[in-house]
Amino acid sequence: MDSISTPENEFNRSPKGPFLVLAIGALGVIYGDIGTSPLYALQTAFSDTVGLAITPEHVYGLISMFIWGLTSIVTVKYVMVVMRASNNGEGGTLALSALATRFLKGRSRRVVVLVSMLGISLFAADGVLTPSISVLSAMEGMSFVTPNATKYEVPGAIVILTILFAVQRWGTGGIGKIFGPVMILWFVMIAALGVNGIMKHPEILNSLNPYFAYQLALKFPVQSFVALGAVTLCITGVEALYADLSHFGRRPINMSWLVVVFPALALCYLGQGGVILSNASVINNPFFALVPSGYELPVVILATLATIVASQAVISGMYTIVHQSMLVGFLPWMKVRHTSKTIRGQITIPVITFLMYIGVMAAVIGFGSSARLANAYGLTVTGTLVCTTFLAVIVARKYWKWSIWRCTLVFVPIGIVDLLFLSANASKFFDGAWFTVAIAVGLFFVIWSWSKGFKLLLERITAHPISLPSFLDTVATAGDRRVPGTGVFLSESVDMAPRPLIEMFRRFGCMFEQTILLTVTTVDTPFVERVDRWQAVKIKRGLWQVNFCYGFAERPEVPKTLAECALTFPIDLETTTYFIGRFLPTMPTRLKQTLGLRLFVLMHRSSPGPAQFYGMPEDQTVTMMTRIDI
Repeated sequence: MDSISTPENEFNRSPKGPFLVLAIGALGVIYGDIGTSPLYALQTAFSDTVGLAITPEHVYGLISMFIWGLTSIVTVKYVMVVMRASNNGEGGTLALSALATRFLKGRSRRVVVLVSMLGISLFAADGVLTPSISVLSAMEGMSFVTPNATKYEVPGAIVILTILFAVQRWGTGGIGKIFGPVMILWFVMIAALGVNGIMKHPEILNSLNPYFAYQLALKFPVQSFVALGAVTLCITGVEALYADLSHFGRRPINMSWLVVVFPALALCYLGQGGVILSNASVINNPFFALVPSGYELPVVILATLATIVASQAVISGMYTIVHQSMLVGFLPWMKVRHTSKTIRGQITIPVITFLMYIGVMAAVIGFGSSARLANAYGLTVTGTLVCTTFLAVIVARKYWKWSIWRCTLVFVPIGIVDLLFLSANASKFFDGAWFTVAIAVGLFFVIWSWSKGFKLLLERITAHPISLPSFLDTVATAGDRRVPGTGVFLSESVDMAPRPLIEMFRRFGCMFEQTILLTVTTVDTPFVERVDRWQAVKIKRGLWQVNFCYGFAERPEVPKTLAECALTFPIDLETTTYFIGRFLPTMPTRLKQTLGLRLFVLMHRSSPGPAQFYGMPEDQTVTMMTRIDI
């Protein structure tokens, strides 16, 4: 048999473009969430739940906790450690999980997969709250423009968010170009406002000394522990640094943080502390208290634009993580709409748009204010931090070959900080955090049900296979009759004869003049070089066995990849017919079978199937249904 591979081709996943352009792009896409946290974070730290009086020592200690929380979680953990875990240039929970599982087997591998499922679920739950609290907190600034605007805060947020979700179907490539400039203006503005607040009470600079945070924790351990839940709000969106690694690269992301974002946030929090010490009555909204009289409206408008940028970044990130989860078998196939002809990463998933919109509306209407939403925020964020640390330890030990002592020295302090934040936010469960936990648990159950059910279905499909050599012997015995045209038969395994081909030969006693047995696999790297994209093996005259290989971050385009095979064997895509076997699991009836398996059956029946997912033309695709008992 002749084996032919794709011709070598340059394929570089490194971000392209000038360093400054990439850094500005990172400001617009990555830092929207964490950059808008000053709108609502600090006011939560002085809520009745925390129970700290507004005194200089308390303010110094809390601001110090904010600044050193940003330093320890963002700068040390992510910028210095986690960002080094690049999976062929890709970052995020799935990329980190793929690196970790590459060196594990058996029970250890299953544990890592479960942790990655949990991380994805927590990230998604966090994504529902970001648009809600960001836009609502910006709307609350209208009360500084006119006192009568309070009753319009929730309706205004609903209108803005509804428009934002409505435009998803057309893509956001056009407005995406203004994300960077908007966020540059935003960070310049909050830094300037922070300097204004510092000048009102220069002693607030004492907060840069971590000793004040230590003293606060020593004298008021319970209140300081509860306050960590508010400090968590200043690091929301930190996971975006790592998740968007492939879009901008490690150096531009890190430099944007160290040169622009971190200094601007630190100045803004210091300024808010200064204005609180100057006038304790502004504690309900210290951010807008920084704004000089007469400038409230421009600041509200820019804050609204910044929160829209943050919300869009989260929505786009959700599309990406869901699409990757579909490719690795964590979620069922869903309809994916590509909104750009030139940038393949720009996609929308209508089902996800609808579900996110419902969740966001429930959060805005149900909680009604950023202060109440802040209580729901944090638990899923810190849960994601713990999952990332767990996976990073395995990568450092197995992939980077770090010694046990080095892992201990680096990750034990990081793990202690993560667990402190997680336990502090757990205390907010009954104050609203149950909302995001419920979303995360529900999504985790969906992911777990689909993964387990799909694995069981594959076991049933391959339980009584007809090997390809046996089938070809049958064809040779019965007479190798051919009909004109090309038929592409999707196969679950290279060793098995595809069921649609078996059924076609059983019913009509013939095969196509050119028959292609196609298997599609997804590997644990985000992208596959074109040289490794496909492999073709000629079995006999007119019969080819072809394997397509895609990374978990790629769009599987079967017709496009088939066109690349034209130099190896002639194929006319306009007259090619695709044959797919669709296996429909029957609904379990036995009591011992779990609810998760029943959920899998419902999801499988409602999913669009592989034809649409692989981009096969509907008018050239034949689907053969087979019922299977599971």
